[in-house]
Amino acid sequence: MFDNNINHYVLKVELAKCFGNLGTVFLAQHLPTRQHVAVKKFLVEDLKNDISYVMDEAKHLREFDHPNILCYHTAFVHHLDLYFVLPLMCYGSCRDTMANYFETGFPEPILVCILRDILQGLVYLHWKGYIHRSIRASHVFLNETRAVLGGFRVCTSFLGEGKRIRNLHELPPHSVKSLNWLAPEVLAQNLTGYTEKSDVYSLAITVYELANGLEPFSNITTTLMLTEKMKGGYLPMLLDASTIPSEEVVLAQSAEAKSNEAAAASMRQIYASRQFTDALHKFAEQCSESDPKNRPSASALTSHPVFKQVSHTNIREQF
Repeated sequence: MFDNNINHYVLKVELAKCFGNLGTVFLAQHLPTRQHVAVKKFLVEDLKNDISYVMDEAKHLREFDHPNILCYHTAFVHHLDLYFVLPLMCYGSCRDTMANYFETGFPEPILVCILRDILQGLVYLHWKGYIHRSIRASHVFLNETRAVLGGFRVCTSFLGEGKRIRNLHELPPHSVKSLNWLAPEVLAQNLTGYTEKSDVYSLAITVYELANGLEPFSNITTTLMLTEKMKGGYLPMLLDASTIPSEEVVLAQSAEAKSNEAAAASMRQIYASRQFTDALHKFAEQCSESDPKNRPSASALTSHPVFKQVSHTNIREQF
């Protein structure tokens, strides 16, 4: 349906930067079908040593076929530009949606719908023999009916020569921006290594991010964050009436609120006026266990009680 002729695409509006600002995402229209799509555009010269990661992501997306995994329609080169044509996710990433509509986090029914969809994609990914290694709000995209998982440039297989590799050991490339979401066993870089359960930990940290509207661990230094993860110490929490901290802690967790006490007080009032279910609290706690042996697998989580509230609904019905 979607061809490789650049003249058949009208790039209308820049939506976002991607891939460490090396690429640009546009709202575009495919003229023969009159359908709106998203187009990722890269200048090949700018990619240099990173082009292998762009091509790896494209290879992975071609291998996957699941409604909760981001796909692409086609890819082609025109002059010195590399183009990817993808389905249009009208709300953008979860990070974009929070910035535009839900500054203090998603309401629980929407959050759980998103979580259910991410988890379905993750179960499929692990079944195919892959670990995502970069789950975070900015890599989850929304349209009117579902959430899909993207951001596959550091995705890797735990299969080798047709057999399962027991554990992986290498730190994901370009991981500096994802340190806050990475599991302790990934950061430890020891002989034990890590498995696909590291994605479950990242999912838990993403739950805190989606619930609170705040980047996890943003209130502490990177060194302290690493130390706390290694010893199984400080973790983010779901901010509601049962956990609301002092005004000083809320102030510290939001860079925007640091210089605005009124904003901090307003945020605290919102957090204190809501209550997440016990099921959601338990889900986040179980998935953020520092010892991966104590974490459930992605497939086991699909039957968690938290999903009973959204068993017959989708994102559109919750907005």
